[in-house]
Amino acid sequence: MLRGRAPIIEVMRASLIAALVLVPLSLAAQRTSFVTTLGHDTLSFEQYTRTGDTITGDWVTTYGGIMYHHYVITLRPDGTVARYHLALHRVNGKPVGSVDMQFDADSATITTTDPDKVQRVAAANAFPVFAGTVAPYEVIARFARAHNRDSSVTRILPAFSSYRTGEAPLVFFAGDSAWLGNPAAPRYARIDRSGRIEGISARATTTRGETRRTADYDLASIISHFPDIPPDKNIVGAPGISPRDTARGQLGRATISVDYGRPAVRGRDVFARGVLGDTLWRVGANAATQFTTDRDLKFGESTLRAGTYSMWMRVTPDDSRFELVFNSQIGQWGTEHHADRDVLTVPLRRLKGSAPVERLTITLPQSGEKSGAMRIVWGTTVLATPVSVP
Repeated sequence: MLRGRAPIIEVMRASLIAALVLVPLSLAAQRTSFVTTLGHDTLSFEQYTRTGDTITGDWVTTYGGIMYHHYVITLRPDGTVARYHLALHRVNGKPVGSVDMQFDADSATITTTDPDKVQRVAAANAFPVFAGTVAPYEVIARFARAHNRDSSVTRILPAFSSYRTGEAPLVFFAGDSAWLGNPAAPRYARIDRSGRIEGISARATTTRGETRRTADYDLASIISHFPDIPPDKNIVGAPGISPRDTARGQLGRATISVDYGRPAVRGRDVFARGVLGDTLWRVGANAATQFTTDRDLKFGESTLRAGTYSMWMRVTPDDSRFELVFNSQIGQWGTEHHADRDVLTVPLRRLKGSAPVERLTITLPQSGEKSGAMRIVWGTTVLATPVSVP
């Protein structure tokens, strides 16, 4: 993740102000600019210009290495997509890959960097989408507004991975608001009457970023202030935001491990109203946290049998009580929890840490003694539970 964020943010703000002064109003009126943040960190920038039926834009991600995503969307007169082209390159100009999607009545022809691997997939009435870019969703929102649809389910085709179509619900409410995507973890958007997106909040999703429309800025100038990684190193991208790690411990003859994603505080009050707003938390990020022990363990008077479990934390909304929950389901994403498969609930004691810890850290007993403590440390909070072998 990027270092030295505070001074970079100040430089970015200064550059934004300078860009406002330097860019002619005629250009600013044609271009749409967004910034996506996670706490105090800037994750990406996006700018696009619509000229007639063509949208040309750049989405630049800054985490794990700077990556430029240049796209061109060609629309039909009815607002559907005729073609989507995406090209990726590093900040030094080195190309990384590309994808081209040509849409017809019932399918899409997809050409990637390897011209010998042209694919044709069923994609009737589909709209292309790519990662966190706003422009494709604005195309969907404009189409819905133009056809007076307050609620719709749009067929989408992601511009990556296996190129399989899916569905993206779009529901307008309160005049200028809408939710997008999975109803269980939607992204909330502010959308004007014409379908222009003003901002998107992903706080209800696993990414938790905030995307907001801003005044115009000079993208190249802004990016020049962000540190990049050496050209011979791979760009980490999204997984680098909350890297996966494994905590290991020895308790008597029991070997214990916890596999979890490690999010960072990034200036947020992470233990407000639950944990990042969740009253049931995955104790990490991304895929569900997994706890493994090769022998039975005792948590207080309760026994956890040897095996592998997903591990969760239940928190009261007022943060007065914390509980650790072990669940028999494993291997799932961290938003999938089935309470009927919970096998053990353990109270956690909340303590104040001696110093702030930026990245979530789980520690396990190491001494080989028959009793010890498991600790979950993040920010200035320590959550602990005693554990022993029978």
